[in-house]
Amino acid sequence: MEPLFQGKTEGDQLFAIFKVLGSPGSEEFSIWEKILVNFDQVLFAEFKDFKPFDLKKLFPGFKDVDNLVDLLRKMFDYIPTRRISASEALKHPFFKEK
Repeated sequence: MEPLFQGKTEGDQLFAIFKVLGSPGSEEFSIWEKILVNFDQVLFAEFKDFKPFDLKKLFPGFKDVDNLVDLLRKMFDYIPTRRISASEALKHPFFKEK
């Protein structure tokens, strides 16, 4: 098994994340400008054309792929205040006994 996001540098790491999750939107950029010390608009402008990858394709034959992908999307939200907490994640339908 390989890591989902593979990058060799900070920029390469962001490129890998955006290729899978899609480019951040204007809401994300406006928040990042305020919290990132070295926010470079020129650098981030290069990442604006990625559409989200269909995460279901990473888990062929997985029984509960819809709930898994929903949980991953909530865990990977670009805006920290919207990101699911650990306690909320444990209550997610993905972890419900079948």
